[in-house]
Amino acid sequence: MFRSASLILAAVVLCASGGVGFAKCMRLGMSDVAFGKPAAIKSAREKLGDYAKKTAKKRGWAVGKGLSKSNEKLPWCKVYLKFGPFGTEYRCLVTATFCQK
Repeated sequence: MFRSASLILAAVVLCASGGVGFAKCMRLGMSDVAFGKPAAIKSAREKLGDYAKKTAKKRGWAVGKGLSKSNEKLPWCKVYLKFGPFGTEYRCLVTATFCQK
């Protein structure tokens, strides 16, 4: 027990001393529904950016400096509703990591 506690303390000291930087980052996801897969993906991406700004503001981050987005993924797109000859609605999920610049 003492050995594992010592290792954790050493890791905390290393991080606090600048050995590992503390970045303000968050992983978020957003899904949206739209006609056609490209439209659903685009809409989810736009809403994810807006959601990231609101979440960063709630966390007290300086949003004026901006957020960098990385590691974006599209885990899934599923048929949401079929309208026969009119088209198909899709629900797509987009995830990304946002860090304060």
